Amino acid sequence: MKNKDMDIIQKNVLESMQTQVENYIRGKIENNDWPLDSKIPSERELSEKMDISRTTVRNAIQALTNRGLFERKIGQGTFVRKQLSRQENPRMDHGTLGFVICKERSQRKPLASEAFYFDVFTGVEEETVKAGRHLLFTYLDDNNSDELNAFSGFMDKIDGLVIEEARSPELIDRLRERNLPVVLIGPTSINRAVDMVTMDLAGGVRTAVQALIDAGHRRIGMINGPLHLESARIRYLAWQEAMKKAGLDADDDFADDSEGWTPESGFQATQRLIARCPDLTALVCANDLLAIGSLSALNRAGIKVPDQISVIGFDDTELARHATPPLSSMRIHSRSMAKAAVRRVVELIENEDLPPVEIYFPIDLVVRESIRRLP
Repeated sequence: MKNKDMDIIQKNVLESMQTQVENYIRGKIENNDWPLDSKIPSERELSEKMDISRTTVRNAIQALTNRGLFERKIGQGTFVRKQLSRQENPRMDHGTLGFVICKERSQRKPLASEAFYFDVFTGVEEETVKAGRHLLFTYLDDNNSDELNAFSGFMDKIDGLVIEEARSPELIDRLRERNLPVVLIGPTSINRAVDMVTMDLAGGVRTAVQALIDAGHRRIGMINGPLHLESARIRYLAWQEAMKKAGLDADDDFADDSEGWTPESGFQATQRLIARCPDLTALVCANDLLAIGSLSALNRAGIKVPDQISVIGFDDTELARHATPPLSSMRIHSRSMAKAAVRRVVELIENEDLPPVEIYFPIDLVVRESIRRLP
């Protein structure tokens, strides 16, 4: 006769079998089938009951142990350490964290091709696994009402959320209505009391401009991202401020607002900029992808880097190290920031009363062969 527990695990659904096992185990504790301090069935017994591998059961129990539900005693077994009650815990623990990159649909690419975001994703994933949880990822245009409405289904599946470059206060308000812990990564125009892990973007741009000034450059242009984005506006205003502080021309002719953050955008923006300002001796690019496109455009125009023009990128991705010439860049500690964001989300899940904090990371100049000191 078929065991009814075998029906708990469905093998042809989007939810992983380990997640289903975790939910089954949590249900046993919530219903008091497994009371506080009781010994739970062995891995072998559970795997036979649910008709799944012992490895899946073992991973589920270990994940819940990492979250404080069980205590494993060598030679004795696994014991319930924390009792759960649906009445006392209205916010269900799915064992899953969400990671969201806010981006318009037209600007999205496969995550593996997004050097900066992929590094952030890697840090989020590493820390999520360390916390004994699972990870769900999605892109979201948080200014698109249809995508915001559809996002409610994503929120149903997670316990907390890390968001990259949020722009919409409505998104934050919806998360608060759900009582869902959230940590923002990166610059944002959100004016809400919310936990944030960020970097001094403006300070990074000022450092880049000052490095070029110290190298004797006076005509310094900028290849920027789309100015409707907060991170691009911060970079542009910091470039203007640094130039004016040094008594240098910061006219709009010296800067170009690209249509995206891609090498193609950097290529086209650099072509426009050098046509307007042929006597530039240096460029600050708002990310490494733009800088790669810029290097290509300069090479196409027969302008040698760094002999005739110096270039600094931003992010210090792997692309910078392998560019021709190797690209000087402002290093953002993106993976460390991502890990800090996940740790903070886990803290908020475990303690809802923590006040919001801002965690700042530095941005450092990495000098390579794309900068030349003028005579």
